[in-house]
Amino acid sequence: MPNNENTSKQLPNGFYNRGESMDRLETFVAAAFAFAVTTLVIATTELPSNYAEFIHSVKLIPSFAAGFAIVVWIWATHANWCKRYGLEDGRAIILSSTLTFLVLVYIFPLRLIMQGFFAAMTDGFLPTEMNYASNSEVRFMFAFYAIGFFCLALNFVGLFNYAFLMRKEIKLSDIEVYKTVTDIQTWLLTALVALVALLVSLFIPFTMIGWAGYIYFLLFPILIVHSVLRRKSSNKEAEIISINRDLS
Repeated sequence: MPNNENTSKQLPNGFYNRGESMDRLETFVAAAFAFAVTTLVIATTELPSNYAEFIHSVKLIPSFAAGFAIVVWIWATHANWCKRYGLEDGRAIILSSTLTFLVLVYIFPLRLIMQGFFAAMTDGFLPTEMNYASNSEVRFMFAFYAIGFFCLALNFVGLFNYAFLMRKEIKLSDIEVYKTVTDIQTWLLTALVALVALLVSLFIPFTMIGWAGYIYFLLFPILIVHSVLRRKSSNKEAEIISINRDLS
């Protein structure tokens, strides 16, 4: 059972640590993510046998680093969710297992997308392992990745929304509820960007197909602006509450 008492250890982000006893679910997800990282880094079943093959493997490091950063971001978000809310019931297990499934399925497309990005940015100096025979195959790869990213974002919406629905049971404070709503909005915006990327990959002229990947860079300004606006709104709300308390 999650620790619902506000006497539990407080985390730096203002949440109380309700997930101290969540060993099984968090360990299972962490192990699955570790396997995903292994799949991400292993390019072939054999070690390089000559200098040219070694240099080829070295040139794949940037794409691995980018993919690794995304996997760590996803893992850290789920780990924080576990610590904040301490939910380990049937619905939490289903949502966490779905997240794990999505990561394991889309880890290889993630590697290929990152390799394609760095190959395009360096005019082929950094290699990619995938060769495409037609324009439709390139569109399919971008669309496949966008669908996976969209589903992953919706899965996080489901996780944070479930925590919001359980706010009374796990005794979330007002600031914790506010930050939970912020996280729901963050992942809805992420899902929206993924949906736009999907539409771009399907309908944009092929000469501009690269924008099906570049569109994800919109996440940086969108999420930064959203975070700033939510922080300002939170500060205003705190000021109003303080004034009302002083008047009463």
